Amino acid sequence: MKLSEGACKVIAKLISIVGAGLALFVAGYIFLIKPIYTIFTGFMQDTLTSKDLLINIVLIFLAATVGGGIWIVFDMIAGIFRDMHGKEE
Repeated sequence: MKLSEGACKVIAKLISIVGAGLALFVAGYIFLIKPIYTIFTGFMQDTLTSKDLLINIVLIFLAATVGGGIWIVFDMIAGIFRDMHGKEE
């Protein structure tokens, strides 16, 4: 089944938007905000252990890498649809 050029562009945009949203959620919330909140809560309640601190610091440092990886995978998939009509023989 051959998709029209307009349909391919819409699908590519949707995949790009979903990828950016998922990357922001995973990297921004799960890998950045949540560990910072955990460190803050543990510190304020005086229950912060060095193991918890180390794990959360590693999560914070990995946030950009994970977000970039998710975004790149979705952008590659969107690129397939974006370039589908550019290389016709």
